[in-house]
Amino acid sequence: MRRLIVSIVTFVVAWGEDTTVGRVVEPSNSVVPDGLADTDLLLAFVVFRHGDRTPDLEELDLYSHDANNKDVFFPYGMKALTNKGKQRGYLVGEYIRRRYDELISRLYLPDEIKVRTTEYARTKMTALTALAAMYPPLPAQKWNPGLEWQPIPFDTLGASVDDLLYWYYCPRYLWLRNQVYSFPEVKKWLKPYQNLFTYLTEKAGKNITTPEDVFFLDNLFQALENVGIKSPKWAQEVMPQIKEITKIEYAIEFYNAELIKLATGVLMNEILNATNAAIAGDMEQYKLRLYSGHENNVAALMAAVNVFTPHQPNYGATFSLELRKHRSTGQYGFAAVYAKDAGGPGTILPISGCSGSPFCDYETFLNITSDVVWSFKEYETQCTILVQ
Repeated sequence: MRRLIVSIVTFVVAWGEDTTVGRVVEPSNSVVPDGLADTDLLLAFVVFRHGDRTPDLEELDLYSHDANNKDVFFPYGMKALTNKGKQRGYLVGEYIRRRYDELISRLYLPDEIKVRTTEYARTKMTALTALAAMYPPLPAQKWNPGLEWQPIPFDTLGASVDDLLYWYYCPRYLWLRNQVYSFPEVKKWLKPYQNLFTYLTEKAGKNITTPEDVFFLDNLFQALENVGIKSPKWAQEVMPQIKEITKIEYAIEFYNAELIKLATGVLMNEILNATNAAIAGDMEQYKLRLYSGHENNVAALMAAVNVFTPHQPNYGATFSLELRKHRSTGQYGFAAVYAKDAGGPGTILPISGCSGSPFCDYETFLNITSDVVWSFKEYETQCTILVQ
């Protein structure tokens, strides 16, 4: 059984006040050598987190504050992309264009790329800003001489049938995740933080009793800072511990193969169906598939391919699986690429079980991931089962 180990690694994210003027998110021009020079890229599957957003009601319910005044969300609305979030989405698109410029045309060709979002305004808008960066119109597609933009379509499934929203619509996933809270190992992880739960309950005025509660509170403070509301002093004083609990929550969410399978097994199945077809000679398919989703989607796919260290992926974090072919040997395989910040750089993550190589041969990859792949029909059936 695969397991995730809690790593005490600190990820520092700077949250600035939003502004409608000037660029507040700067791209990285760093290039990371990836050791894949002797390979050709055939297909790429890219999942990314939306940009910076405003809070949602579920988070606001955890903390009594004047932020419940809807005026603080003007003009974005609740759980919506801010201007800084739009800029971050644009950086995601610039990164994807740089990395896959030789895979896809600079013209928008609908048979080359497929884009899917979840049924949230923030993921749809992030996709739109990313696509604007990827496809500034060339002369053949320029329809308005005063506008460096062209419409690019995306698909969105209804929320209740979207496997990317498993944590809302898959009861078995939630049931299993809640079981993990009671595991002896997890209790040992959480034991040093019992006073923190009491402290947060007292200060927030709501029951904060699980790592998920702390994770939502962490998200709330991040989202409030996105609209210029600083975290209260009492929260700032314990923010390092809050971040550690958030990492523990991510370790719990992908604690074993079944949780990972429920979280991303359908996406893995889609990826492998496409790559199996490509290896069999069917290249009349999309070269690039984009999934504009949430931090959980980024983390889940990373967990499925054994490259995840528990943490909350940043706004605009991007994870890619690339099907490649060795020029010298003809061997097929995968590379895993993680851009932890919007705009990159992307870093190759060696897949555990592949001898530390940036290129994981195809058969080995299939063996490594065999326990976290299934069809949507299987997922739909299993999601309703709440007992072992």
